[in-house]
Amino acid sequence: MYYLFAMAAALSALLTGPLLFVLRRINAGQIIREEGPPEHKKKSGTPTMGGLGFLAIIFSLALLFVDFKYLPILLITSGYALLGFVDDILKLINHRNLGLTFWQKIIVQTLLAAILSLYLLCGGMGLDLPAGRQVMTFGFWIFLIVGSANATNLTDGLDGLLSGTMILALLGFAGVYFKNAQMGAMALCFISAGAVFGFLLFNFPKARLFMGDVGSLSLGALLAGMAIITRHEWFLAVIGGVFLLEALSVIIQVFSFKFFGKRVFKMAPLHHHFELLGLSETVVVLIFWLAQLILSIIGVWIA
Repeated sequence: MYYLFAMAAALSALLTGPLLFVLRRINAGQIIREEGPPEHKKKSGTPTMGGLGFLAIIFSLALLFVDFKYLPILLITSGYALLGFVDDILKLINHRNLGLTFWQKIIVQTLLAAILSLYLLCGGMGLDLPAGRQVMTFGFWIFLIVGSANATNLTDGLDGLLSGTMILALLGFAGVYFKNAQMGAMALCFISAGAVFGFLLFNFPKARLFMGDVGSLSLGALLAGMAIITRHEWFLAVIGGVFLLEALSVIIQVFSFKFFGKRVFKMAPLHHHFELLGLSETVVVLIFWLAQLILSIIGVWIA
């Protein structure tokens, strides 16, 4: 099973190289938001949408090596990837760090999550529950998918931050699935982790390529989709703890400033707070990787 990681990593790296060349030729450069740390301005123009490469490898190898029962995970991942792709394209067309509006993205994300959740319920997951519990489960699944996708999107703010933590989170879930003899899900985790690792080679320590929303949104949806289909939803709070903290930091910051006129963090998401405390970008990324490694080990231990 471990060979799937190596295969996906090698193919992803081989595909990402030519993809980087094409993205450079068509001037698909990232527009850095004005509100971010000043030192990030120098990253403007770095090619984006690199997530297309690892997603192509995930889909291809999953169709070859993963059980058909996990196909809905690929469907929700592709739906969020398409949404992220449209957002990335609009940013390039508009020449600013704004594609789709917040509400446009949330509405589409909710609809996609609702479709998957309804499909799973109608397919037998949760049909044994009372009607009220089915409605609660339906809403809970939508919340998990939308929340996970946006949390990973917020985490994608430093070179190698999301790609590194995502690899460790996927390997953490792989360990959980191994302990529970869910080999199809474990295979998908190894494939996904390997594909993202191939991208990481171009994204850290100094990013030559960003994954874009096409990558960051879809990875969050993939992670939540796997947790739901394997009925390990609550493990997202542990293994996905880094993503959860990143999202909570934004929520806390917005709430505190809106109602009290004060900022809790120097800047949100949380990784920017540590940057503004004086830590280098690489050190912040390594700290977050270590935190993710610990959370993944805890997740496997309690499984």
